[in-house]
Amino acid sequence: MYLEHWELQKTPFGNVPTRNIFYRSPQHEEALRRLLYVIEHRKGVAMLTGEVGCGKTTVMKALADYLDKDKYHLETLSNPALQPIDLIKAIVLKLGGSAENGSKTVLLDQMHKLLDENAEKGISTVLAIDEAHVIGNSATLDELRMLLNIQSDDEFLITLILLGQPPLLKNISELQPLKERISIKYNLEPLDMQNTLNYVVHRLKCAGASRGIFSREAVEALYEYTGGIPLRINNLCDRCLLIGLMRQARMVDSKVVQDAIEDLGS
Repeated sequence: MYLEHWELQKTPFGNVPTRNIFYRSPQHEEALRRLLYVIEHRKGVAMLTGEVGCGKTTVMKALADYLDKDKYHLETLSNPALQPIDLIKAIVLKLGGSAENGSKTVLLDQMHKLLDENAEKGISTVLAIDEAHVIGNSATLDELRMLLNIQSDDEFLITLILLGQPPLLKNISELQPLKERISIKYNLEPLDMQNTLNYVVHRLKCAGASRGIFSREAVEALYEYTGGIPLRINNLCDRCLLIGLMRQARMVDSKVVQDAIEDLGS
């Protein structure tokens, strides 16, 4: 709607996480490197936490791009709030198996075979459990730990990545056997002021911007309101560009930002 006014080629602040405009803030780069380390060295389990909108899913999409498809089989389970048997069924299906009328023993045997087949082909299996903080059943969490018992002579046949909001930390802390298996933990913090500025500029450049659109004062107001959380930044910047269009503004200043904040709150 506002692309022509701002001389952009595409929407710069969409809410769907995308790997194509991954902004490498120091914390997002570190999160990516830590996850790669766990996967490449088959360390078992990694845990990535952060508030809603901090960029966990975006990091995972960037991770998928880094992994050689001929060497790694990455799957993501997005709705893990399941009973233990249903969790196993869901994982078997993700790995390409069949979960019809299978007992737990049959399902686990099938899972083992699927993981063995990948290993024989030189393929490492990686399973990301998104929104893991919603798993309220400790038995389900323990079932994830039990997956690590599926091993070859010298390494795990599956790598688990647990993604979730901060309550996941408490859930894991109450399950010592799983907690002890986690080799890497990392919490994604919000962006600071400088990286908020860099983030806004990066997104605009990726969208085709050839000039400055947000003033420094505007970004300072953005940062104060959003706390440096990328999802909130996207929402507010998008509204700023819309209001700027309606006012035929040449640049987004702090006044446009304040009006956008009020508009979002209405």
